Amino acid sequence: MKQAIIFDMDGTLFQTHRILGPALEVAFTKLRQAGKWHDATPLDTYETIMGVPLPQVWATLLPAHPETDRKQMDDWFQQGLIERIQTGQGA
Repeated sequence: MKQAIIFDMDGTLFQTHRILGPALEVAFTKLRQAGKWHDATPLDTYETIMGVPLPQVWATLLPAHPETDRKQMDDWFQQGLIERIQTGQGA
């Protein structure tokens, strides 16, 4: 029998606000370095939609970008989250 553990990562059991902003900043910095973003990181916009599925996040934050850019952002963002969790930056 397989077992599973479900994690509540929306701020109830884990304080995601400690890692979301920094991970988003890293992802947008990488997008800037790729020459595909020239503005500030849209953290305020992200905070208004926090909790929606990530494909919807990228469609909202990057409406003019192709799906390949959105997928890359998803990868960068999730890697940033993992790194911050592993280094104890969440709570």
